[in-house]
Amino acid sequence: MEELNVKETQKISLELLHTIADICEMKGLRYYLMYGTLIGAIRHKGYIPWDDDTDIMMPRPDYDALLEYLYENINKYPNLEVFNHDTNKDYPYMITRISDNRYVTYSQNEASYGLGVFIDIYPFDGLGNNKKEALKYGLKGDRLSSICYQATRKYFTLGTTTKPIRKIIKYPFFIFSKLIGKDKIQDKLESLTRKKQYDYSKYVGCIVWLSGGIKDIFERKWFDNYIIVPFENYNFRVPKNYDAVLRHVYGDYMLLPQEKDRVGHHNYNAYKK
Repeated sequence: MEELNVKETQKISLELLHTIADICEMKGLRYYLMYGTLIGAIRHKGYIPWDDDTDIMMPRPDYDALLEYLYENINKYPNLEVFNHDTNKDYPYMITRISDNRYVTYSQNEASYGLGVFIDIYPFDGLGNNKKEALKYGLKGDRLSSICYQATRKYFTLGTTTKPIRKIIKYPFFIFSKLIGKDKIQDKLESLTRKKQYDYSKYVGCIVWLSGGIKDIFERKWFDNYIIVPFENYNFRVPKNYDAVLRHVYGDYMLLPQEKDRVGHHNYNAYKK
């Protein structure tokens, strides 16, 4: 198989993003570029040159409507495949990935489940109407998603863990997660979703992937309006208040990282079949 470089992977992901954005516009669904993809849109007018993934967020009602449409109409989109815990029993996450099945990816320390080049769709749920409530609720999701992540690793590794106490407890935590298994944890994570309605919560976030703690808890009003910005050779939606969103997560997002840190962070290789 022919291995793809970052630029080639970005080009394929861009077309996936364009397809999903077109569906959202056609169906009147809310979506916004998010995380590193949002930084890329604002700082580079396209992908961060070394970024190896594509992220969007969708409020839970719109996310559910998109999936319902895709399940019923996937035959209209050759080579498109939906990956989530409902469509693939081996899929290790609770967000959805939209994949191009003309390609295949292999991730370090993760069993292959047939994923091609992909984009990530993060469903945002309501988290409550005050920060204390939102953080308490969000951390439930964070703990469960951490267990789920460890349960789906092929082998133990410290990874980016640096704190001594975390190093000590990480291996027992890894064994504990394996004993429970990902299916039970995914069921528990699913039970957390939709409990607090997105449109009636002051604070929102991706309850099934809230790894950043308070940095992954956002004021809903930041996403109430959008603008259209250029991204590579297309135009996409971003939150009108993108500055508040990005500063909340990254601080000074316009500052380039040190050259040694200008690398992708998802540890996978992509190939053309």
